[in-house]
Amino acid sequence: MNQLLTITDLSAATGLEESLIRFYESEYSSRLPEKIVRGDGLFFRPEAAAALRDIHARYGSGDVSSAPERGYGRVIAVSSGKGGVGKSNLALNLAIEFQRAGHMSLVLDADLGMANIHLLAGVQPRYTLSDFLKNQLSISELITPGPCGVGIIPGGAGIMALADSTAPDRRRMLGALESMEKNAEIIVVDTAAGMGAGVRDFLRAADEIIIVLTQDITAMADAYGLLKGLQQEGLRGAVYSVVNMTASLKQAAATAGRFAACAAQFLDLRVENIGYIMRDSSFAAATARRTPLNVFAPRSRAAGNIRNIAGSLLRGTEKGIKMNSAFKRYMKMVNL
Repeated sequence: MNQLLTITDLSAATGLEESLIRFYESEYSSRLPEKIVRGDGLFFRPEAAAALRDIHARYGSGDVSSAPERGYGRVIAVSSGKGGVGKSNLALNLAIEFQRAGHMSLVLDADLGMANIHLLAGVQPRYTLSDFLKNQLSISELITPGPCGVGIIPGGAGIMALADSTAPDRRRMLGALESMEKNAEIIVVDTAAGMGAGVRDFLRAADEIIIVLTQDITAMADAYGLLKGLQQEGLRGAVYSVVNMTASLKQAAATAGRFAACAAQFLDLRVENIGYIMRDSSFAAATARRTPLNVFAPRSRAAGNIRNIAGSLLRGTEKGIKMNSAFKRYMKMVNL
């Protein structure tokens, strides 16, 4: 049998960027030969190189007459009222489960305070959003390949720079993120906790917002404060809750119920609970290994909980093509 190819091999053979190969694989899977499983990995057949060159010649150079109709990807922001509730772990592992389910996914690390998605994923990014704002790179060049094919866009100090930047810079950034909505089916945004500088753009732009709760009373109060701030800022997207680090289903249900009741009574907002994550020592072990939980311990209780949450979110993907950009909509809202 001819030698099987990794995506890096295929990129070298075709001259196409890995991110573009993943996009073509997502959009034109029927035109590509079936991949081969070897050990724990999936590999391309040698004939995939010729097939990708043909796809690129047809659809990558402007001949899109026979290309499938393409809308915009969903933008899901994962946030919390305070730090330390497991928000970043949830964001990364959700993206991995979306990718495993066949939905091309990106994680945008917009957490100014921590900016640790790359550490949890075990990758070392070459660039961050700061490089983009300095006009050194395109947004696609920022994407760092992550576990299971997930793309990671590191934020770092670029998030604060974005908050402090001029309107043209913000417009350029949000316009670039709009282009990413065309190339990914789901963009998961890991925001900083609260409603501080650099967070509002992403929370207000998102199609859906997941607020991570714990039973801790201060975490609940801060999460309510976040929700109140979102309402005052003109909240547009659906709001979900996830209860993390819970000792039991009963405890999770009580926590989610209290939060939803407060939101309904005092803010007239509907918050739907889409799942819970059990307290699990596998998280600490996975973090120590710089490996996402759902890769390190896929059979753990918490990994199963995250799969269930991803499944709940994916059940809403068959409603047709999304033809409106979340980031473009937001630019209109704030007159950028």
